[in-house]
Amino acid sequence: MNPGLRRVPGRTALAVACIGVLALTSACGGDDGDDSADSGTVTIANFAGAGITVPDQIAAEKGFFKDRGITPDFVQVTSAGTQLAALTSGSIDVAQNAVSQVMAAQQQGQDVQFFCGGINKAWNVVMVKDDSDIETVDPTDWKEGIKALEGKTFGLDSLGAGQEAYFRSLADQAGADIDSIELVAVGTVGEAAATLNSGRVDAIFGYPFVQQSEVAAGNARVAVDMVKSGEQLPYHTGYFATTKWLEANADRAQDFCDAITEADDYLQDDANSADVVSYLADDFGLDEAVAEQFVGPDGLTAIFSPELDCAAIDLSAEQAEEAKTVASDPTIRCAEMIWDGVDG
Repeated sequence: MNPGLRRVPGRTALAVACIGVLALTSACGGDDGDDSADSGTVTIANFAGAGITVPDQIAAEKGFFKDRGITPDFVQVTSAGTQLAALTSGSIDVAQNAVSQVMAAQQQGQDVQFFCGGINKAWNVVMVKDDSDIETVDPTDWKEGIKALEGKTFGLDSLGAGQEAYFRSLADQAGADIDSIELVAVGTVGEAAATLNSGRVDAIFGYPFVQQSEVAAGNARVAVDMVKSGEQLPYHTGYFATTKWLEANADRAQDFCDAITEADDYLQDDANSADVVSYLADDFGLDEAVAEQFVGPDGLTAIFSPELDCAAIDLSAEQAEEAKTVASDPTIRCAEMIWDGVDG
């Protein structure tokens, strides 16, 4: 199995078609994609326990993939780097991440493109330990909150990827001295929370569900809430694949995005709130009160969208360039990053 990848256990409704070692020639996401196309299997990168995965998990749970002849095979990845390596090696077929990762991959000569939207706006906050000397600021004073991180250690899921671009952009807008802030890779979800709790870093980015779970447990608090700030802070993610896989599996890519669209609609329908809360409690292991915060009328399900918004993507691209997490030459914008084979 590739380093940094492991099968995701405990998903009661997920159909897992391939078992054992991932190899470049395996039936799950092999180099030419023919075997997976024949079987209906789509191998999907998964940051287990992260809110970003909810639409594809719901699509599996509710049979939206199955209705379209897709057997989802979820493989856990531990960082943006291992995710991209698995995608480009053929160990997985589909991944989801931020704009800067697709930009960086293209600049490195990897032919990958978005084909379906994931998250269409910022959902990160800054989290600190509950007893931290970093004060909580009013959301409208988020710039002061970012400046308060000067001289501190800040944890990111990985260095050189979307979170770093986003953080550097925030620091620039806030007028903070980014060189005085030590950036540390802390992994995702549980790994990030554990690193904060250990005191190795002073603050991390919070996002569903690490944010809600750690706050509910009394381990952390939100010091800077950009989500509630009212600012238009671009953070766009999407599902992407190699162009080779997309062209070989055009109908499957369309079906995949249609299933994600149905899942997004399901998540945002108030009539399904109780069911979604129950699912998050059972399959994600969330406290029910935490799940209710995510799903309720003031929750975050509205951030999910299958649409790929070129205005937001280009803003995110500019942000990544300004943060120097990607090169500014060659210039890559929405037109180069979106595959045109999916309608809607």
